[in-house]
Amino acid sequence: MNEATFWSSLSRSNSKLNRSDISILPNKSFFYPKYHRKYFDIHRLPKQSLLKLAGRNVTDQILPCLARAHGPGAIFPLACARQRLFSLVYHHEGGARHWYIIPARERDNLEKIFERKKSSICLEHKELLIDPSVLDKHHIQHHRIIQYSNEFVVCAAGALAQSFSESASWSESIVFALPSWIEDGHATAQNSTCQCNIKVSSLPHTIDASLFRIELIQKYISTHLNIVNYGKTSDIEG
Repeated sequence: MNEATFWSSLSRSNSKLNRSDISILPNKSFFYPKYHRKYFDIHRLPKQSLLKLAGRNVTDQILPCLARAHGPGAIFPLACARQRLFSLVYHHEGGARHWYIIPARERDNLEKIFERKKSSICLEHKELLIDPSVLDKHHIQHHRIIQYSNEFVVCAAGALAQSFSESASWSESIVFALPSWIEDGHATAQNSTCQCNIKVSSLPHTIDASLFRIELIQKYISTHLNIVNYGKTSDIEG
């Protein structure tokens, strides 16, 4: 199932999102922990990111999550990572995954469209799949990506993302933080449009943004990030 076939078949079906198309397995991973720093380890990512400033009480709670697309056209509805963190998604195997990623700066414009239509649909909690032609019509900037096996997709803080799979597939994700998560206000942003009746007990614990003091962030940058200077290439330790 390619992109044109997917949207064409979806527009003809007039059906609600079928959540049985995918299965989510929280706290599960296909990656073995790696103990040498030269090897990528998805389990280490939160502890290497800015979240390390919050201590192990926070980083120990952030674990990978597996997702299984059961067949062609399996839908991953529009969503944002918990507390608008960065997210990394690795495609283990199976059909290509078509992504539509809306950057955080376009969120207000998207919310205004729903306000004009007097819609209470939430942008955060997987209640919606937006036809990209609607985004084009309203000049909502978005990025289209096709992800194949053994490839990563990284969504910036505050980004909204939706996708579908060409066929059955396995993928794995985890959240993390970089300084812009704090500096751009994502950590404390409130979702004014959410009217979802979600039990408090099912929501992840909110990370206390006050733990990320300016001096600690600056120390993290100088210790762990090499910033681009005079045309030199930056890189991230670890």
